[in-house]
Amino acid sequence: MRIRHSLKAFVPFMMMLAAGKGVQAQPGPPIPPPGVPAGYNMYQRESAYQNLFDQTYQSDGLWMNKSNNGFGAFNSPRDWHMRLDYIKSKTRQMNGIIGADDVQTYYQQNDPANNQIVDGLSFYNYFDAAFANMIPDLKTNGVSLTGGFWNTDGSGLMLNGFYSANNTSVFNARENALAARPVDALTALRLRRNGGIDDGTPFNTGGRNDLDLVENDILAPGTAFDTTDSIGFGFFGSTFDVLDRTVLNLFGMPVLSGNTSIVQTGETMPYDLQFILEHSVQTFGGTADWAFTPIYERGNLTVRPVFGARYLQVNEGFQFYGASTLLTYGLDNADADTPINAKVFPPGDGVDDDNDFIPDTPDEPSNTINTTGTTFVPLAGLSDNLIVRSHLISSVISNLAGPEAGIQYDLGDAKGMKITGSTRLGAMFNKEQLKLRGDNIGNALGIEVIPDPITGNNIAGRMFDTDTQNGPSQNAFSSADHSTHLSPLFEQGLNLNIPLFERVPVIKDMWQFEDAALNLGWSYLWVGQVADPNDSIIYQSSPVTGIFPKISPDRNNFTQTTLSVGVSWSY
Repeated sequence: MRIRHSLKAFVPFMMMLAAGKGVQAQPGPPIPPPGVPAGYNMYQRESAYQNLFDQTYQSDGLWMNKSNNGFGAFNSPRDWHMRLDYIKSKTRQMNGIIGADDVQTYYQQNDPANNQIVDGLSFYNYFDAAFANMIPDLKTNGVSLTGGFWNTDGSGLMLNGFYSANNTSVFNARENALAARPVDALTALRLRRNGGIDDGTPFNTGGRNDLDLVENDILAPGTAFDTTDSIGFGFFGSTFDVLDRTVLNLFGMPVLSGNTSIVQTGETMPYDLQFILEHSVQTFGGTADWAFTPIYERGNLTVRPVFGARYLQVNEGFQFYGASTLLTYGLDNADADTPINAKVFPPGDGVDDDNDFIPDTPDEPSNTINTTGTTFVPLAGLSDNLIVRSHLISSVISNLAGPEAGIQYDLGDAKGMKITGSTRLGAMFNKEQLKLRGDNIGNALGIEVIPDPITGNNIAGRMFDTDTQNGPSQNAFSSADHSTHLSPLFEQGLNLNIPLFERVPVIKDMWQFEDAALNLGWSYLWVGQVADPNDSIIYQSSPVTGIFPKISPDRNNFTQTTLSVGVSWSY
């Protein structure tokens, strides 16, 4: 129970009346003498001995009193605090596959009779779709600044601002595939040259490698393709030797075929040179909260309600980069119903069937170490540039602002080790901006005949010429969307304050660490209804009929787990 100052003065007065004793009050201030300015009063209306803060309350049957006269070095009406932290955060992984759902796989579209292109191939990856969660966990670095004050009654103001710098996590399918090979390409060439014995003698490659030869010599724009396999590249071997080591069974991208009726369930575009996925994020924001007088104080535990406002911006992106040869190969080992535009690999079992020291290349299993019997053939009528390069960039900027409420709890001694926690709920107004752009997304290897919508003449494929040497192709696209909606928010945080610096030599004598403590923190942030930059893409493609990928919000939960370490000051 709390007794106000006026009541404290009234209680003894009533007790004196009950005892039959008189009480003489202090006379009021006299009228100022003539010549004294109006408003001047030589008597104070309040006692100079009255406390700045005075509180009486009951705890466990005992009456307790808190008072503060406002004087002295340790009697400040407010305790100020500030904390500076380095933060490291881990962000959610994106959802879904990279491509459209319920589209036939590359294996299905190249095996119309469903009798296996190559025996056992269906049990292994055959340009399968990739999943967004293949991208490694995305971690960012940043800084957080917290400050405010506490009043004597336990209420106070809490302010926080943070910035988590942009970072990108990358999944590189080509690098992963090459790293999984038992030996690198140059080691394999030495073994091949010496009958399986590695003499350790290095090659002087002149800075060249298989991929470099393919991109800048064998399939360079304007270069006639060596269909007879008659051009040699020194110890790298012939054209087909280099291609056999370079092309890889990476991943495919399934896409809907727009509103055309040629392929009902869409098609999968295979990528045999590059398949790179990237996830990027940047976050920043702040809170301003008022902490009310504690609702629970017992021992070293204090619990108080908080209410305030929050702003948060989430800038999240998804990027895809792919490259594929416009070549068909491996048909020597395929069955009769495999279409002529297919890329055929053997089962990915890790077995080096042709003894060239590199397993699972297109030349397996019917050829030997010194010959490459697999034929590589350019697909006619698609492009003079025999490498199709695809990219897709999707971004979502979510600006969230709104009220929040919760509780804060402190456990420990204010001058010793102390644990501070907070639980907050919020209702955020979320203004989202979504953007999408890209080029050459779709089945660039398709050879179906489509009537030209303008001339009526039959053309091959759904895509225009994929050559991007001189800028974007006619397959380039862009799309945007925006919306405003409510997003629920939950945050749980814990901080441990340790008065460590006063015990560390040298540091304890530095003025920067006077009244300072080490802070260790953890927090978990959950925000619902935040657009996913991958799931929000509608993977559809038929550029020659005017159908392109587009953006459409698909929302799920955004989470961020943060660890922090820093220094806190109290004054």
